[in-house]
Amino acid sequence: MPQRRLLHLAVLAALLLTFTLSVHAADYAELDALILTKDVSKIQSAIDGLKELLGQNPDDGEALWLLSKAYLYLGDRTEEGRLKVFETGKKYADQAVETVPDNPHAHYWLSALLGRIGQTRGILSSLSMVRPMKEALDRVLELDENYAAAYWVLSQLYQQAPGFPLSIGNKKLALENARRAVELAPEDLEFQLQLAKALEHNGQKVEAKAVLEEIRSHPRLKDDSDLQKEAEELHAKWQ
Repeated sequence: MPQRRLLHLAVLAALLLTFTLSVHAADYAELDALILTKDVSKIQSAIDGLKELLGQNPDDGEALWLLSKAYLYLGDRTEEGRLKVFETGKKYADQAVETVPDNPHAHYWLSALLGRIGQTRGILSSLSMVRPMKEALDRVLELDENYAAAYWVLSQLYQQAPGFPLSIGNKKLALENARRAVELAPEDLEFQLQLAKALEHNGQKVEAKAVLEEIRSHPRLKDDSDLQKEAEELHAKWQ
């Protein structure tokens, strides 16, 4: 085969690969956007689409961790059978960690699902999940030290878990991690709300109320009804 023809074939193959990757990237972004709507029917559509991608490639790490995320969002909006939904998500997270061990998202969503499973099963299971959650989050930050959501969840862990010797609860670390999450993603209202909680938990009530009032007056709060409800409930509690 002439050398020029070989060159043309190589260029064609490279272009085809680039096109395929860009199509998949678009698919992932569109499916993630469906999950983030928090609408059950759209989350289910995302799950169907991700499973279709997995049918084409069972080792698609991106699809695996996105599926774990989708099942967490679905479980949060499911009453009957919630535990089963979270456990299904964890299975995909476990596969993602095995398939793409250097992807911080895989470890993050594994941690999040461990937390949901523990909360659903009850207090004793919640305590047993603290250590594996912490290990998964530590791994996230080993892979990406600027992964803001990992600091956000760590703050919640340190705030909600009992202190030594039962568990890792630590007021100071709860606040430090909340501040770091907001520092990395100052536009995220969920991170700001956790900062308000951590401040109050540390006895800094004036500062906590000031942060909460900034959140309540933010124009984007109305776009997230769940977060708005939580902020208003916290406001009523602190009055």
